Amino acid sequence: MAEVRIGDIKLSYRDADGGGRHYLQRGPSEEYYSAFYPLLRQALAPGLCVDIGANYGFTGLLMRRAFPDSSLTLVEPVPWLEGYIRHNFYQNGLQFDHLHSAICSTATAGDVSEFGVNERGTQDSRVIPEPGMQRVKTRVVTLDQLTADTGSETSVYVKIDTQGWEQRVFAGGENFLVNHDRWLIKTEFAPDWLTSQGTNPVVLLRWLLDRFEVYESTGRQRWNCASLAEMLGTPLLPSQAADFVPYVSKLALQGKGWVDLYVLPPAHRRSYALMP
Repeated sequence: MAEVRIGDIKLSYRDADGGGRHYLQRGPSEEYYSAFYPLLRQALAPGLCVDIGANYGFTGLLMRRAFPDSSLTLVEPVPWLEGYIRHNFYQNGLQFDHLHSAICSTATAGDVSEFGVNERGTQDSRVIPEPGMQRVKTRVVTLDQLTADTGSETSVYVKIDTQGWEQRVFAGGENFLVNHDRWLIKTEFAPDWLTSQGTNPVVLLRWLLDRFEVYESTGRQRWNCASLAEMLGTPLLPSQAADFVPYVSKLALQGKGWVDLYVLPPAHRRSYALMP
């Protein structure tokens, strides 16, 4: 076991796991100090937070710190990470409400699925295993199930990071996404990962753009943004999907680029304001 401090968060991780050593890099510190959480509290004040792809629990810890009165649900399918998540919340004096050792997807027969665990880098584990990954059986939950008891006045924030399985996460939450008007989702969008999991990234992006407002995250948020609207910038247009996907792919070597996207209900239906 190894440990890193990010701000006032103490995070333990498996030293042999490249997914754990990721927290030694710049990105987690940028997220810790980001203006995003204060701006999200200002605009949405989530009553429910859902972390899909919780890994060692870092993002869940940020959610709990930013929204102490919210209900917090974590979803992580790598079996042994559950113990680390529980340990990291305990040692930081924080609590979650629900922890599912499962994948988030569409419903399956018997609510079980195969899952590929990358022991050398847990953040690159995948539902459809890559060669060399350990194959395990895991439970399946849907986003609709995770939000089933959410009242119409409850605001919801969801983070999705599932190494290319995002299309099934959205499909499993379509009832919630269409019928609820107070939510915001931050999701990874990685064309190479999506393709590896059987999803056409252009088709997924067009599906999102046809139904919701979608914004590209530029990574580290600019310091001292005054509102969520200022931070988000301009939404992507459906006509831009075919050009946006190859652009994202080129953001890293060998076509393995990625970005995060913010997905919101369409403006005519959204029941919260982006401006303060």
